[in-house]
Amino acid sequence: MEKNTKTLGPTKIILIAIIGAVIILTIPKLFENQRLSELEAETKVTISEQKTVLATIAETTARNGADSVTEKIIIDCPVSERSSFDTLLGNLNNGLTRTQLIELERLFGRCGSFFAERKSVMVARLAREIEVYETFVQQLGIITGDDVNKEFQIEQWNKLAQEEKKQSELFSQLVIKQDKIISTLLDGKSANSPEIIEILREVKEVQETLVVTNQQVSNVRQELVSF
Repeated sequence: MEKNTKTLGPTKIILIAIIGAVIILTIPKLFENQRLSELEAETKVTISEQKTVLATIAETTARNGADSVTEKIIIDCPVSERSSFDTLLGNLNNGLTRTQLIELERLFGRCGSFFAERKSVMVARLAREIEVYETFVQQLGIITGDDVNKEFQIEQWNKLAQEEKKQSELFSQLVIKQDKIISTLLDGKSANSPEIIEILREVKEVQETLVVTNQQVSNVRQELVSF
């Protein structure tokens, strides 16, 4: 009995080869697309988590507070010294004895720059976390092939860091002016002396600039969806 055998024609062989080639080329592409989709989703989650970190640090910085990390770095003087310092500084305009001025100068070295230094560290932390946030956003842009900086408000976050830095620098200037007033009074100059009047004029300029900067910070903050 003869076997009924069939042979594939050239056309069918070519067709099968083409289909096989398409499958071989398509399957890796499907896996690649799936992996990119997963990577995109993971990156978006990371960005969201980093944005939460940013919002927390930005809010704390805005009220001149400090997080747990900064509290460990910048430590205030003892409560008793802080109380004495604030009392003496508050009475500076009312006139202090030389003994009181000497004590104020001593306490100033221990307590005077605390808030300005704490603000400076918080601003540095904010700027660093914004850099991390921007890196994640850039990574997402590479994955999607799109410019997503506007969507995630990179420009506004960087502007917030810049304005907060200006504010921090102004706080530091005020500390320097306060120290200068105390040392000038200790040199024997009266509260109505030209030297003190000039320092007070400079203080007023810094304070006025600080008011403007505060408003600028507030305006930028309102642009951010986190606030």
